[in-house]
Amino acid sequence: MKTLYLFISIFFLSFLLQGQSVLHYDLNSSLNEVNGNGPALTVLGTDGVYVEDTLNEIGSVTKLVYRFESNSGLQFDNTLANNFLGENYTIEIYFVFDQLNSWKRVVDWKNRKSDHGAYVYNGQLNFYPHAISSDAPVAAGEYTYYVVTRNSANAELLLYTDAETYITLTDAVGDALLDEDNVLNLFHDDLIVSNEASSGAVAMIKLYNYTLDSTTFQDNFDDLAGNVFFIGENRKMKTSINTFPNPVSENLNVDISNFGDNVSVSLKLVNIIGATVYETKIQAGNNNSHVINTSKLNNGFFILMAESASKQAREKILIQH
Repeated sequence: MKTLYLFISIFFLSFLLQGQSVLHYDLNSSLNEVNGNGPALTVLGTDGVYVEDTLNEIGSVTKLVYRFESNSGLQFDNTLANNFLGENYTIEIYFVFDQLNSWKRVVDWKNRKSDHGAYVYNGQLNFYPHAISSDAPVAAGEYTYYVVTRNSANAELLLYTDAETYITLTDAVGDALLDEDNVLNLFHDDLIVSNEASSGAVAMIKLYNYTLDSTTFQDNFDDLAGNVFFIGENRKMKTSINTFPNPVSENLNVDISNFGDNVSVSLKLVNIIGATVYETKIQAGNNNSHVINTSKLNNGFFILMAESASKQAREKILIQH
């Protein structure tokens, strides 16, 4: 049993140390992933066109976007992506629908074989047939920052727009998990009920192989321009953090002096299933030493993540009481 636990711990730690990553599609005249780390998206239905659009929600800047016809869209092949999307994931989209009367499909996990999934219904967030938002935050002709995130620990599924209005449900039957076809479809209607799609445009698609929390949603929305235009993303310099003692029982000392002076550094301690058990922000330079009390945490391996605007570091931690 101990050998099995060690194997599982090592597997998850390997995933966390190298594995929490993002696939970014900026739709800037191409369906390719920006960093070349994932497969290109493919077209569903009629080929779309790349047009320059004004993003009024981001200071009226202009950007090339991918414009699609009604009942057409895009597909992400998870098999080609080496099963990047599992039971923990986040889908982040910045898109606009031209029409919002009745049902308009946003995300489909079952390759058009089911009517279940994520829609906008008369402007309201909807995950049919389980939940609908009380407000109608999505407006026709206006770009929406739209996020779906799922946590495998409790099968919790959250849908957000503009980091505020959301619905939550327990995805007990796996409606938000990919089926045997292993593809994720966007904007294209299913084959069960017709006329549940709209033409529109998409300026950004980002796929995460982990769950995002509400704080990160808010940060991404507050820096929507940087998020959409790929400013600074995946260009952070790798550095190191010093921790002691390790293994630790009660108090873990963390030295972040390698991040420089007068820099805000976020610290996050993550367990082997990817859940955040501790999180804070500190100012490097003013106080390069920080203490994390681990006395109430379970024994086992954890990953300590430190990140600033320009640097990031990860360290494996073993808690033993």
